[in-house]
Amino acid sequence: MLLLALLVLVAAPPLLAQPIRFGAADDPRERLQRVWWKREQTLELLGGFSLIGPQWRGAGQVSADIVTRPVTSHLGATFRAGYFGEYSPDLDEPYDILRAVSFLRYNPPPDVAMHLRLGTIERMRLGTGHVVNFFSSSVAWDERTVGAETMVRTAPLTVAAFTDNVTADGLVAARVGWRPVFWAANPRWSTATVGLNYVTDLADRPDEMDRLTAYNIDASFTAFRSGQIDFVPFASVAWYENHGSGISFGADLQSDNFIDLLSFRLRMALYYNGDAFIPNYVNTFYTVNSPTARTLDSDVTGAPNREDGLVGIPLAEAGGGNDLLTELRLLIIERFELWYSFRRHYGSQRLSEYHLHFFLRLYDRMRLNVTIDRYGLGGFFSTFSDLDDQSALNFGLDYQLLPPLWLSVDARYSFERVGDGPDGTERYLVQRRFEPFTGIHLRF
Repeated sequence: MLLLALLVLVAAPPLLAQPIRFGAADDPRERLQRVWWKREQTLELLGGFSLIGPQWRGAGQVSADIVTRPVTSHLGATFRAGYFGEYSPDLDEPYDILRAVSFLRYNPPPDVAMHLRLGTIERMRLGTGHVVNFFSSSVAWDERTVGAETMVRTAPLTVAAFTDNVTADGLVAARVGWRPVFWAANPRWSTATVGLNYVTDLADRPDEMDRLTAYNIDASFTAFRSGQIDFVPFASVAWYENHGSGISFGADLQSDNFIDLLSFRLRMALYYNGDAFIPNYVNTFYTVNSPTARTLDSDVTGAPNREDGLVGIPLAEAGGGNDLLTELRLLIIERFELWYSFRRHYGSQRLSEYHLHFFLRLYDRMRLNVTIDRYGLGGFFSTFSDLDDQSALNFGLDYQLLPPLWLSVDARYSFERVGDGPDGTERYLVQRRFEPFTGIHLRF
């Protein structure tokens, strides 16, 4: 049966009407190749200051953009040193060499519906996002991992997979989407899709600690189409092994090419959760709040293995409830992105989740990137409260002062590893970073 499925996947005609929406496939921050024939290499040499926690250091940064027909990539490394010596996380293990790869992308021919990328995993969503939603492998910046993501789409089948660590010591997930009547003339039938999703965490852990394993089945179809706009309802059921389950219903109002200018998606969804179930559990903060990791309360003093100052709700202690999701994404390839998502939890625990991603590129003179991710919130107005121990922020600005001189500013609300707890879980603490650099960009 597996061999037959693979033969159907290979032999079936490609489905090219829609762009690929998986992982960073349509991330405008990584669109270095605007036309297929472009060949360009850029070398950046920057210097400045680095504030991590309470300590200032001097810093130097070397990075390169490589643009060819089959591959585009961004490589870079930063080295910091100060009065107390070098910043050891910059180069204290062989894996730091791999962390120099921000992304490495394969650019397939126009007639191949395929996505293949190596790099840090950002804002990953699997299927409808019932389990994996806005997942990031870089929320703890010094501990970030380099993973891989891929997707291949044909008329009957779509296969997608990712891992957050190429050493296979971390999160692994896969999805198969099947269109049983893809040949039908009516889009209601031809777009009908059934998806099966699987997620597991292969990271090392004590023998007595549960391994996260989740399953998710979803279904969707285009209920009606008006011009370039589709209305796509969906339903999903998900469950965690040895924990709880939940269901969700929702719909997307979307267009992949609205007036030849932009794409957009407006989503609304309802979640019904049983005990020991949290929707979107594998999210931005999974690295620092999971069965194998916990985040410490920065307002509580004490040793890293303290038990009285932990934030976040463990999956086993989730009390169920209902959720309402509202989401809007606007995208102009290469130039602009606005992605807003808020899942309001109705229950006895603070489990609401908020994401705001903004990107703007003005020709080749300025790039602005702002991402805010928050978890453990209450109502909508709690999104305007001060950032806390379940918050992540990245502010990035690159501005051309005059050729070839550039200003670069990077500010992060991240996390740092501070040890292990008595139960063997990794412990993380909020870390604030601010790094203004200036330097030159050389193009070849």
